[in-house]
Amino acid sequence: MTREELPGGVRLHLAPTRKFKTATVKVFLRCDLEPKVATEVAALPFILRRGTERVPTLRGLSRRLEELYGASLEPHLDKVGEQQVLSFSLRVLGERFLPKGGSVLAEGIELLSDLILRPARDEQGHLRAEEVAQEKVKIQRRIEGLLNDKGSYAAEKLISTMCAGEPYSVFEFGSLEDLPGVDGASLEARRRALVERSPIDVYAVGAFEPDQLRELVAQAFLLPGREPTPLRGTTGHPPPREVREVTERMGGLSQSKLCMGLRTDLRVGDEGFWDLLVATGVLGGFPHSKLFRNVREAEGLCYHASASLERYKGLMFMFAGIDAENAEKTRDMCLAQLEAIRQGEVSADELDNTVAAFRQAYRGILDRPTSLMNFDYLMSVHGGSGTPEDAIAAVAGVTREGIQAAAQRVRLDTVYLLAPEETGEAGESSGGGEAA
Repeated sequence: MTREELPGGVRLHLAPTRKFKTATVKVFLRCDLEPKVATEVAALPFILRRGTERVPTLRGLSRRLEELYGASLEPHLDKVGEQQVLSFSLRVLGERFLPKGGSVLAEGIELLSDLILRPARDEQGHLRAEEVAQEKVKIQRRIEGLLNDKGSYAAEKLISTMCAGEPYSVFEFGSLEDLPGVDGASLEARRRALVERSPIDVYAVGAFEPDQLRELVAQAFLLPGREPTPLRGTTGHPPPREVREVTERMGGLSQSKLCMGLRTDLRVGDEGFWDLLVATGVLGGFPHSKLFRNVREAEGLCYHASASLERYKGLMFMFAGIDAENAEKTRDMCLAQLEAIRQGEVSADELDNTVAAFRQAYRGILDRPTSLMNFDYLMSVHGGSGTPEDAIAAVAGVTREGIQAAAQRVRLDTVYLLAPEETGEAGESSGGGEAA
């Protein structure tokens, strides 16, 4: 993948290849995750997708994309470490698959840039009230919908408890409390601020000529005088403290959710990161992992059990669906699996199967243009480097001793249990936690 910086600090990343029949172009903008800003940022990509100055309606955009031989144009929002990432992806057919002399790349990139730089606005220059109102309803439903997905709700409550006072505690779609203050004027101001000061990266993967695409992007995203502002980045961890254990009781639960948050000083780009990634896989990333085999199948303590790694913040999570009476035993058994890894108790099969699973996952990235872009972008902006092939090689080089050393750099921080109401509590629900 080639890289260069265009005027205005826009970074261009190109990977032309005949492997794909399409050309995919994706624009990334990012900003620090902030409590009072997150809700505006969350709404922005989906409102911008509703129309441009030249094509001001959703129906018109759909018709225009059809005219471009079925092109697609999608908005995205992600929380990565302590940053929010907004992105828009365009996919068009490569020229060699169009009627002779046909090309839709230039028109597609123009439409893509119009969404970001020239959105549909009202007479006051604000994003339109009707579209804003509709997207606010969707965000409200998304936030309130956490209560209907108890696993996601418990995971968010663990994070907000564990990382209280840290930017990472902010939900990627913001909060209901901040939603009423979001309007067309505030969103337009937020859009301008992002365009003027946010790091902007444009990726292209697939069937295109690099010189042509470079010229098209340089013209479409010509932003003279733009001065990107360095972001805060991800904050460090608080000093070690006593483990916090919180229980929240809620009516209508068929099973309890046990969530454990652990901290580590290893992140993407750090020496030892790949050891930690494989250690997490051995612990609970796959059906052959210790949590699944020992806690779920051998002991029958839970309905499901898994571990995951937030690789940009340096957090590890363990999740289990359980019966409430098994909470303490499951907690201890899950932590015993981590302790076993710390003691070097990793079999050859566990290591080989985990490396094979990661190898398959990284190979899959090579077959999807947007996955390839996402991988490269997230690695590069968080201090990492390399390709999926490099990741495969790094994982293959992990040893039992490396896994053991990485696991020893993980410490338990918070245990959160979402449990049914106790007998006699019918009709009451604890909105907060109780220290156990």
